[in-house]
Amino acid sequence: MAEADVMAFGAHPDDIELGCGGTLIKMGDVGRSVVLVDLTRGEMSTRGTPETRAVEAEAARTILGAQLRVNLGLQDGNLTNSPDARFRIARVVRQYRPRLVLLPYHQDRHPDHYHASELIYEGVFSAGLERLSTGQQSFRPPRLMYYMSWYEFEPTFVVDISAQYERKMEAIEAYGSQFRADDPSFQQTRLTSDAYRWLLHSRMAYYGAQIGCRYGEAFLIRGRMAIGDPMDVSFSAF
Repeated sequence: MAEADVMAFGAHPDDIELGCGGTLIKMGDVGRSVVLVDLTRGEMSTRGTPETRAVEAEAARTILGAQLRVNLGLQDGNLTNSPDARFRIARVVRQYRPRLVLLPYHQDRHPDHYHASELIYEGVFSAGLERLSTGQQSFRPPRLMYYMSWYEFEPTFVVDISAQYERKMEAIEAYGSQFRADDPSFQQTRLTSDAYRWLLHSRMAYYGAQIGCRYGEAFLIRGRMAIGDPMDVSFSAF
Protein backbone atom coordinates (compact mmCIF):
# COMPACT_ATOMS: atom_id res chain seq x y z
CA MET A 1 0.00 0.00 0.00
CA ALA A 2 1.25 3.47 -0.86
CA GLU A 3 -0.30 5.53 1.95
CA ALA A 4 -2.41 4.84 5.04
CA ASP A 5 -5.25 6.72 6.67
CA VAL A 6 -4.30 5.50 10.16
CA MET A 7 -1.10 4.22 11.77
CA ALA A 8 -1.38 2.70 15.26
CA PHE A 9 1.74 2.10 17.37
CA GLY A 10 2.22 -0.25 20.32
CA ALA A 11 5.23 -1.21 22.43
CA HIS A 12 4.34 -4.93 22.25
CA PRO A 13 2.12 -7.13 20.09
CA ASP A 14 -1.39 -6.91 21.69
CA ASP A 15 -1.01 -3.33 23.07
CA ILE A 16 -2.81 -1.87 20.06
CA GLU A 17 -5.67 -4.35 20.30
CA LEU A 18 -6.18 -3.62 24.00
CA GLY A 19 -6.02 0.16 23.73
CA CYS A 20 -7.72 1.06 20.47
CA GLY A 21 -8.73 -2.14 18.68
CA GLY A 22 -12.42 -1.27 18.51
CA THR A 23 -11.74 2.13 16.97
CA LEU A 24 -9.44 0.60 14.35
CA ILE A 25 -12.11 -1.96 13.44
CA LYS A 26 -14.66 0.84 13.17
CA MET A 27 -12.40 2.86 10.88
CA GLY A 28 -11.81 -0.16 8.72
CA ASP A 29 -15.55 -0.74 8.52
CA VAL A 30 -15.94 2.62 6.76
CA GLY A 31 -13.07 2.00 4.36
CA ARG A 32 -10.12 3.59 6.17
CA SER A 33 -6.74 1.97 5.55
CA VAL A 34 -4.87 0.95 8.70
CA VAL A 35 -1.22 0.07 9.38
CA LEU A 36 -0.18 -1.44 12.73
CA VAL A 37 3.36 -0.93 14.06
CA ASP A 38 4.74 -2.96 16.97
CA LEU A 39 8.02 -1.64 18.39
CA THR A 40 9.17 -4.99 19.86
CA ARG A 41 8.51 -8.70 19.42
CA GLY A 42 7.45 -9.14 23.06
CA GLU A 43 10.41 -11.37 23.79
CA MET A 44 10.47 -10.49 27.51
CA SER A 45 6.90 -11.64 28.14
CA THR A 46 6.37 -14.25 30.85
CA ARG A 47 4.29 -16.36 28.47
CA GLY A 48 4.74 -17.21 24.82
CA THR A 49 7.70 -16.75 22.47
CA PRO A 50 8.47 -14.12 19.80
CA GLU A 51 7.54 -16.72 17.20
CA THR A 52 4.12 -17.47 18.70
CA ARG A 53 3.51 -13.76 19.27
CA ALA A 54 4.19 -13.08 15.58
CA VAL A 55 1.62 -15.68 14.50
CA GLU A 56 -0.91 -14.31 17.00
CA ALA A 57 -0.26 -10.73 15.89
CA GLU A 58 -0.97 -11.62 12.29
CA ALA A 59 -4.20 -13.36 13.27
CA ALA A 60 -5.23 -10.29 15.26
CA ARG A 61 -4.39 -8.03 12.31
CA THR A 62 -6.82 -9.97 10.15
CA ILE A 63 -9.58 -9.63 12.75
CA LEU A 64 -8.96 -5.90 13.09
CA GLY A 65 -9.14 -5.51 9.32
CA ALA A 66 -5.79 -3.73 9.09
CA GLN A 67 -3.98 -3.87 5.75
CA LEU A 68 -0.48 -4.31 7.16
CA ARG A 69 1.46 -5.02 10.35
CA VAL A 70 5.10 -3.98 10.80
CA ASN A 71 7.49 -4.90 13.62
CA LEU A 72 10.44 -2.55 14.18
CA GLY A 73 12.48 -5.11 16.13
CA LEU A 74 13.44 -2.88 19.05
CA GLN A 75 14.50 -4.49 22.35
CA ASP A 76 11.60 -5.50 24.60
CA GLY A 77 12.12 -4.41 28.19
CA ASN A 78 14.74 -1.87 27.14
CA LEU A 79 12.98 0.66 24.95
CA THR A 80 15.10 3.79 24.85
CA ASN A 81 14.74 7.08 23.05
CA SER A 82 17.77 6.55 20.85
CA PRO A 83 18.62 8.01 17.43
CA ASP A 84 18.29 4.54 15.88
CA ALA A 85 14.82 3.98 17.37
CA ARG A 86 13.59 7.41 16.26
CA PHE A 87 15.04 6.74 12.80
CA ARG A 88 13.10 3.45 12.48
CA ILE A 89 9.86 5.19 13.44
CA ALA A 90 10.47 8.13 11.13
CA ARG A 91 11.18 5.76 8.26
CA VAL A 92 7.93 3.78 8.65
CA VAL A 93 5.94 7.02 9.03
CA ARG A 94 7.47 8.42 5.84
CA GLN A 95 6.82 5.17 4.01
CA TYR A 96 3.07 5.06 4.69
CA ARG A 97 2.35 8.77 5.35
CA PRO A 98 -0.62 8.30 7.70
CA ARG A 99 -3.11 11.10 8.27
CA LEU A 100 -3.67 9.95 11.87
CA VAL A 101 -1.29 8.36 14.39
CA LEU A 102 -2.52 6.52 17.50
CA LEU A 103 -0.03 5.89 20.32
CA PRO A 104 -0.04 4.85 23.99
CA TYR A 105 -0.59 7.43 26.72
CA HIS A 106 2.65 8.84 28.12
CA GLN A 107 1.98 7.69 31.71
CA ASP A 108 1.73 4.00 32.56
CA ARG A 109 2.77 1.31 35.04
CA HIS A 110 4.84 -0.50 32.38
CA PRO A 111 8.12 1.32 31.62
CA ASP A 112 8.05 0.17 27.98
CA HIS A 113 4.69 1.88 27.50
CA TYR A 114 5.68 5.32 28.72
CA HIS A 115 9.09 5.09 27.05
CA ALA A 116 7.33 4.04 23.84
CA SER A 117 4.99 7.02 24.03
CA GLU A 118 7.85 9.50 24.20
CA LEU A 119 9.84 7.64 21.57
CA ILE A 120 6.93 7.42 19.12
CA TYR A 121 6.10 11.10 19.55
CA GLU A 122 9.67 12.14 18.84
CA GLY A 123 10.05 9.66 15.98
CA VAL A 124 6.87 10.95 14.33
CA PHE A 125 8.10 14.51 14.82
CA SER A 126 11.49 13.59 13.33
CA ALA A 127 9.76 12.23 10.22
CA GLY A 128 8.92 15.85 9.36
CA LEU A 129 12.50 17.10 9.57
CA GLU A 130 13.78 17.85 6.07
CA ARG A 131 17.40 17.16 7.00
CA LEU A 132 16.80 13.73 8.52
CA SER A 133 18.11 11.50 5.76
CA THR A 134 16.21 8.25 5.24
CA GLY A 135 16.11 8.28 1.44
CA GLN A 136 12.44 9.32 1.64
CA GLN A 137 10.47 12.54 1.42
CA SER A 138 9.86 14.16 4.80
CA PHE A 139 6.36 13.88 6.22
CA ARG A 140 4.69 14.68 9.54
CA PRO A 141 1.14 13.38 10.22
CA PRO A 142 -1.36 16.15 10.99
CA ARG A 143 -3.19 14.22 13.76
CA LEU A 144 -1.85 12.41 16.81
CA MET A 145 -4.04 10.84 19.51
CA TYR A 146 -3.25 8.91 22.70
CA TYR A 147 -5.08 5.72 23.72
CA MET A 148 -5.24 4.21 27.22
CA SER A 149 -2.99 1.45 28.45
CA TRP A 150 -3.08 0.69 32.19
CA TYR A 151 -3.44 4.24 33.52
CA GLU A 152 -6.51 6.29 32.71
CA PHE A 153 -6.78 9.96 31.73
CA GLU A 154 -9.51 12.55 31.28
CA PRO A 155 -10.37 11.99 27.61
CA THR A 156 -10.80 14.59 24.93
CA PHE A 157 -13.39 12.35 23.29
CA VAL A 158 -14.80 8.82 23.36
CA VAL A 159 -15.47 6.60 20.33
CA ASP A 160 -18.59 4.40 20.35
CA ILE A 161 -17.35 0.85 19.69
CA SER A 162 -20.53 -0.99 20.70
CA ALA A 163 -20.83 -2.65 17.28
CA GLN A 164 -17.13 -3.52 17.28
CA TYR A 165 -16.81 -4.82 20.86
CA GLU A 166 -17.07 -8.53 20.04
CA ARG A 167 -14.49 -8.32 17.27
CA LYS A 168 -12.16 -6.34 19.52
CA MET A 169 -12.35 -9.09 22.14
CA GLU A 170 -11.78 -11.70 19.43
CA ALA A 171 -8.62 -9.85 18.34
CA ILE A 172 -7.37 -9.76 21.94
CA GLU A 173 -8.12 -13.45 22.40
CA ALA A 174 -6.08 -14.21 19.27
CA TYR A 175 -3.12 -13.82 21.65
CA GLY A 176 -3.77 -17.16 23.28
CA SER A 177 -0.28 -17.32 24.78
CA GLN A 178 -0.99 -14.12 26.72
CA PHE A 179 -4.66 -14.36 27.70
CA ARG A 180 -5.62 -18.05 27.85
CA ALA A 181 -5.75 -19.13 31.48
CA ASP A 182 -6.11 -22.82 30.52
CA ASP A 183 -2.67 -23.01 28.85
CA PRO A 184 -0.54 -25.11 31.25
CA SER A 185 2.70 -24.30 29.45
CA PHE A 186 3.24 -21.09 31.39
CA GLN A 187 2.50 -19.65 34.81
CA GLN A 188 -0.60 -17.56 35.34
CA THR A 189 -0.22 -13.78 35.05
CA ARG A 190 -2.27 -10.63 35.52
CA LEU A 191 -3.42 -10.94 31.91
CA THR A 192 -4.91 -14.42 32.39
CA SER A 193 -6.94 -13.48 35.46
CA ASP A 194 -10.70 -12.97 35.57
CA ALA A 195 -10.00 -9.61 37.21
CA TYR A 196 -8.18 -8.37 34.10
CA ARG A 197 -11.00 -9.38 31.79
CA TRP A 198 -13.44 -7.64 34.14
CA LEU A 199 -11.26 -4.51 34.00
CA LEU A 200 -11.27 -4.49 30.19
CA HIS A 201 -15.01 -4.93 30.00
CA SER A 202 -15.75 -2.41 32.76
CA ARG A 203 -13.55 0.30 31.29
CA MET A 204 -15.18 0.06 27.88
CA ALA A 205 -18.63 -0.02 29.49
CA TYR A 206 -17.78 2.98 31.68
CA TYR A 207 -16.59 5.18 28.82
CA GLY A 208 -19.45 3.99 26.65
CA ALA A 209 -21.88 5.06 29.36
CA GLN A 210 -20.30 8.53 29.33
CA ILE A 211 -21.56 9.03 25.77
CA GLY A 212 -24.79 7.07 26.07
CA CYS A 213 -23.75 3.82 24.41
CA ARG A 214 -22.78 0.34 25.54
CA TYR A 215 -19.00 0.39 24.92
CA GLY A 216 -16.47 3.12 24.22
CA GLU A 217 -12.75 3.78 23.83
CA ALA A 218 -11.27 7.00 25.20
CA PHE A 219 -8.66 9.20 23.50
CA LEU A 220 -6.60 12.25 24.37
CA ILE A 221 -5.17 14.88 22.04
CA ARG A 222 -2.57 17.58 22.55
CA GLY A 223 -3.79 21.10 21.97
CA ARG A 224 -7.38 22.01 21.09
CA MET A 225 -9.85 20.38 18.78
CA ALA A 226 -11.09 22.60 15.95
CA ILE A 227 -14.77 22.27 14.98
CA GLY A 228 -16.20 23.78 11.83
CA ASP A 229 -19.89 23.42 12.62
CA PRO A 230 -21.02 22.67 16.21
CA MET A 231 -24.15 21.06 14.81
CA ASP A 232 -21.98 18.27 13.34
CA VAL A 233 -20.65 17.22 16.77
CA SER A 234 -22.38 14.37 18.56
CA PHE A 235 -22.68 14.74 22.33
CA SER A 236 -25.25 14.57 25.10
CA ALA A 237 -25.65 17.53 27.45
CA PHE A 238 -28.35 15.97 29.68
